[in-house]
Amino acid sequence: MTQIGAMIGTKLRIVRNQVASIRDESYLKVSVVSVAAALLWIGAFVTFYWGFGTLQAFLLDPQTGAALSDIVMARLLSVFALALFFMLTFSNVLISFSTLYRAREVVYLVQAPIPYRTFFLARFAECIWFSSWATAFLGSPLMLAYGMRTSASPGFYVASFAFYLPYVTIPAALGCCITMVLARVFPKVPRGGLVGAAAIAVLFLFLLARNQFNASRLADSTSDQIANAVTAMAQTQSSFLPSYWAAHGVLLSAQARYADAFFYFLLLLANALMALLVATVIAERLFYKGWSDLWGNEQRGTREAGRGLLAKIDRLLSPLREPTRSLVIKDIKLFWRDPAQWSQFVIFFGVMALYVANLGNTSSNFDRPEFRAFVICLNIGACTLILASLTSRFVFPMVSLEGRRFWVLGLAPITLRQIVWQKFALSVATCATFSLGVAFLSCIKLELSPIPFFMSIYSVVLATLGLSGLAVGLGSLYPNFEEDNPARIVSGMGGTLNFLLSMAYITTLVGVQSTVMMMDALELYRSERAYWISLIGALTFVSFVSALVVTVPMKLGLRNLDRAEY
Repeated sequence: MTQIGAMIGTKLRIVRNQVASIRDESYLKVSVVSVAAALLWIGAFVTFYWGFGTLQAFLLDPQTGAALSDIVMARLLSVFALALFFMLTFSNVLISFSTLYRAREVVYLVQAPIPYRTFFLARFAECIWFSSWATAFLGSPLMLAYGMRTSASPGFYVASFAFYLPYVTIPAALGCCITMVLARVFPKVPRGGLVGAAAIAVLFLFLLARNQFNASRLADSTSDQIANAVTAMAQTQSSFLPSYWAAHGVLLSAQARYADAFFYFLLLLANALMALLVATVIAERLFYKGWSDLWGNEQRGTREAGRGLLAKIDRLLSPLREPTRSLVIKDIKLFWRDPAQWSQFVIFFGVMALYVANLGNTSSNFDRPEFRAFVICLNIGACTLILASLTSRFVFPMVSLEGRRFWVLGLAPITLRQIVWQKFALSVATCATFSLGVAFLSCIKLELSPIPFFMSIYSVVLATLGLSGLAVGLGSLYPNFEEDNPARIVSGMGGTLNFLLSMAYITTLVGVQSTVMMMDALELYRSERAYWISLIGALTFVSFVSALVVTVPMKLGLRNLDRAEY
């Protein structure tokens, strides 16, 4: 067996053992995750199938009978492919840093008698898996719905599968190259400079995206709306983009033009192999130097007591009692010392800024009550979804990141209850700072009246409490003290369950209030008294659900930690 085969085979055995260990998990937990995942896939398929059908009906020229939907849906697939390319590139930058530099086994593999080329190729396969499995899961219903709506040839489904692996290889290789260059350069740059550079990069991308895809060009229901949409999507049709090769090749296979589709497949495959070769050469030249610099920088990274950003935060938190203040500082240090953590946080901040900035580009239909209510509901959903992403990615792993040293906290003069509730309080304080800021700014941009303004802010407050309790509670109920990679912790059964329950909670929270607002906008209430009764009942119900979402997981998590042996 080759060295690469041995390393990949070891990972496959680990995966096989993890899958086999599912038999030891709670049947309720496995059932909830499995059923929820199936319902998520089915729901995505139904949504895409309905959406493509609506486009076909709406974009049918009544005079000529020409189906303009074919052009629009083809452009939509190109937009999806391009967005996927950038998402995978960012994802691989973060995942490759953890996989190549931070994973526990890297220290032993670097000292093993294997070439860096072999080491990189084996770890590269792991990067592709971690970054691409979710897009395959959520992208498959999209492709299936498109194929069924357009009566695509059988080769379309084969091509969708065949094009996927070489396509995701290119952003994976690009992301790994960026990571290795940054790891070689950034250890010599102060961490404050890194955060500043990341913020500038996010700001540049934000301005670029806002300029290229201005929502005001697409918002109005005028005769030029379709033309504006097609013109905006035409920016993704460059023949030099891998997304164009993949989308165009798959679309050609849907028309049974297999020879032309095979040409684009070979073009994509050749560039994928070339990107992998370039990444391998860069790994041979830069990986070990960057890894050595990172470790050396950590060893030299001592700072005089009382100086630096953390010292300022320590003084800011001086009103807190001990040992709560020390635990908060410890969690902040763990976050600050992991570039993969705070870099993702910067990206989240950029996404929030992009969302708020584009709220000003509303449609002329915004003056209609039903459209305005619909936008308000969407705004509440967007704010809570961003919050759910934050808690799932950063809050859920907090207990697990204590690692094998968790037993040390058990010896400290503090109870496990205090530790867990401290993490809950830290999560609420941190997430509320950003989520309430986004909610407040978005409400101002939309110029909401007092009642929708209050409902939006109140919903975000409830979501902050509920999602924090859910993430900390389930993180305590299903901890993984053997893993030090937050991405892997989140990808486990506990993280998946937390994500699915977070989506269910947000759906309930937003759905109940949206029903009241839409019924009011459509004037379905017989009297104002009926409206107020429904509104108060809805707020009472979501408050009760939020209280359950906080208390039940926290109680179960604390019980699990009390019974565990360390």
